[in-house]
Amino acid sequence: MKFSKPGWSALGVAAVAMFCIATAALAEPVAKVGSWTLTLEDVDRALAGKMYELRENKVREMILEHILTLKGKAEKIPPEQVVEKLMGPVPAVTDEEVKAFIQQNRDQLPNNGEGIADQVKEMLGEEAKKVAEGKFLTELLKKYEPQLLLKPPRFTVTGPEDLARGDAKAPITIVEFSDFECPYCRRAQGTLKKVVEAYGDKVRMVFRHYPLPFHAKAPKASEAAQCAADQGKFWPMHDLLFEEKSKLEVADLKAHAKTVGLDQAKFDKCLDGGTHSGRVSADLGDGKKLGVTGTPTFFINGVRLVGAQPFEKFKAIIDEELQAKK
Repeated sequence: MKFSKPGWSALGVAAVAMFCIATAALAEPVAKVGSWTLTLEDVDRALAGKMYELRENKVREMILEHILTLKGKAEKIPPEQVVEKLMGPVPAVTDEEVKAFIQQNRDQLPNNGEGIADQVKEMLGEEAKKVAEGKFLTELLKKYEPQLLLKPPRFTVTGPEDLARGDAKAPITIVEFSDFECPYCRRAQGTLKKVVEAYGDKVRMVFRHYPLPFHAKAPKASEAAQCAADQGKFWPMHDLLFEEKSKLEVADLKAHAKTVGLDQAKFDKCLDGGTHSGRVSADLGDGKKLGVTGTPTFFINGVRLVGAQPFEKFKAIIDEELQAKK
């Protein structure tokens, strides 16, 4: 599945010319509201992650189709019959399994599960068939060892990097767009700690604010973190705000300031006056331009990773980036 790159030719020169024209077109405005202008480039940047997901899904689908074709030729059967004829028998659903399912889900079933044993058995049978098909296809894919060469889009993340910890010259920079009221952001902090423990000074962490519109307390919590940053205590405040039982009302934020050892009068004036509301809004705007729609969203050297992903997801991207830099 590797493809050679075309050499410079008349076709290649024409392609460059078309690229220049396309680039110019991307700068054209597609919408305006007052002084705000939206360009086609802004739209494409926001859709880049979705486009990658669509491409990746299609690539995986076409890989599987090709492998089924190869297996079909080897077994002298049509590719669409490979799974049915080769995956083996599906374990039968027993009456005991049906009874157990009804008992466990009685409150969610019509008539408390009375008189639907046949339907439940059929449903469980379909699920068992899907599981068996999945196992068969997984083993088939392993046998043929397909290479997924599609690269995820790489974003240029601009904006302030003052809320950072780690060596500025580290080969890996992880920019996190996060929300202090978001439970998934809180969960991700443990994974980020593992990343730092595993990679040490090879990783630099940068925090950006992205309070979600349905988290009413998040904007003020972000402002509180910025007010703490004014006194050199952003990270202690950051860690405290992400604690499991941390409260985020304004009075609570002021109490947190005392906990982390801030000058209370300066902090209160900063928070009450909305000193950093503009900064929070600017971070939010930068995130939207990058296509951020939920939190946490990470950019690992520009490669986007969305959600409270496990350590292995971070490791895969980081290891690839480190290998590429060699």
